Amino acid sequence: MSEEGEEKENFLEKMNKAFVDFVGSVFGESGKEFIEETSEKVKDFSSGAIKKFVEFSDDMIERLNLQENEQVIKTRDSIEDMLKQAGFLKEDEEEEEF
Repeated sequence: MSEEGEEKENFLEKMNKAFVDFVGSVFGESGKEFIEETSEKVKDFSSGAIKKFVEFSDDMIERLNLQENEQVIKTRDSIEDMLKQAGFLKEDEEEEEF
């Protein structure tokens, strides 16, 4: 990851932690727990939605007989790699081979 990307990630982590701490100080431990649980649910939802989109795109590639199109497959693989690096897709998920 580039230095700029790491700085942005660290900034976002700090902002998220500061927000959770703020909610905890205003609403107590139950408020903090609520925010943490909600954050996890949002991550799970986002991850699930992205996984479904990747499955849909794989299905469309197959239906349109594009699995032999090198440019399409390279683009699809690049997007999948970026999603994995961003943490939206897990590395250990089964990958379909074309």
